[in-house]
Parts: sequence; C-alpha cells; structure tokens
Amino acid sequence: MRIKNQAELERWLAQSKATPVLPERRAADKTKPIDPSVQRRIIGLDTALRCTGWGMIDVRGNQLKAVDCGVIKNSPKAAFSDCLRCLSSSVRELIELYRPNIAVIEGGFYCRNVKTAMVLGSARGAVIAVLAEAGIPIHEYAPRRVKQAVCGFGNASKQQVALLVEQFLAIQVDKMPLDSSDALALALCHAQNLTVAQGHGISPEI
Repeated sequence: MRIKNQAELERWLAQSKATPVLPERRAADKTKPIDPSVQRRIIGLDTALRCTGWGMIDVRGNQLKAVDCGVIKNSPKAAFSDCLRCLSSSVRELIELYRPNIAVIEGGFYCRNVKTAMVLGSARGAVIAVLAEAGIPIHEYAPRRVKQAVCGFGNASKQQVALLVEQFLAIQVDKMPLDSSDALALALCHAQNLTVAQGHGISPEI
C-alpha cells in the first residue's frame, strides 16, 4: 500500500490504533491443591539433535508406573533441517499415540561452544513448539535438580541415575539407552514434585 500524502498517512495510523485489544488469557490458579486421585501421564524428553531420549510414566498419588520409553535418532549424515523435521514429527507421533498431559524437558544446560549451544537450543525449540501446539503444559528442570530428586545428590552419573530409575519404576535398564533413562528421570522428578507439599515444588510452566 502506498501513502500519497501526510493527511492520508495520519488517517491510516488513526485507524490502525483503533484495533480492539483482545482480553488477556486468564492465568491458572497456582494455589489450587494437587488432587492425588487424578492420574497424570508425564512425558520426559532429554532433547538433542542426533539422539533425543523420551520416557513416559503414569502417576496417581504415590503410585508410579512406566508406560514406555525410547530414543529418537537421526543419522550423523542427516542435514540439520532434516533432523529438526524428524524430531518434530516423532514427538508429534508420540503425543498422538500416548496422549500425555504433562511434558518435562531438561533446562539450564551450559555449553562453552557457541555452535553446540545453538544446535541444542534449536532441537529444544523444535520439541517445545510441538508440545505447545498440542496444548501440553511444559516444565523444565536443571540436570542437577533431576539428579537430586532421583539419586539424592546432584553429581550422580548417568549410570547411577539409570539404576535409581530401575528401582523407582521396577523395570530393567541394563539394555536401555542412557538417554531414555535420563528422560524417565525427568518425568520422575516432576512426579515427585506433584506429590510433595501439594505440588509447591513444581517448576513454572514455560
């Protein structure tokens, strides 16, 4: 559109300012107690470009049940954009298949290499976009906090995390990829916070 003179420009600006403002979305009631009788299905996602771990658990009060887990793998030779496309479509398929109502991802990562940080951030963004599109609440926990919740100390190794996941969920992890057990640990961390102090330790949604 071309504006021929100042008067016409001012009229156009006045009309644009008259656009009605949409009402703000009502914030959720954060003070409402967590109902322990309600079953929740939590998906944990340990995001990476080449290999993203995922784990699904059902939670009802203090009862925990493993549903499924696995990894989303991309070929080392695959193009960056193809990896993101595969990651997004795979997470979308998991949502359609298992219908989780809570998602948990790893947050607070630190990379000295800027390029690596950008790659990880892109993979994380692709996953968050799909979860948000599905309307699933997303929570994030720093790796150290997850290890503290599952193992009791923040410097636990991946192998130690896997062993504690095995005990919590009564499953065998000896042939399970560590990315999968890390994803289950993310889900377990949030599950514990749901049942402790009526959920006051839950991380805010992102």
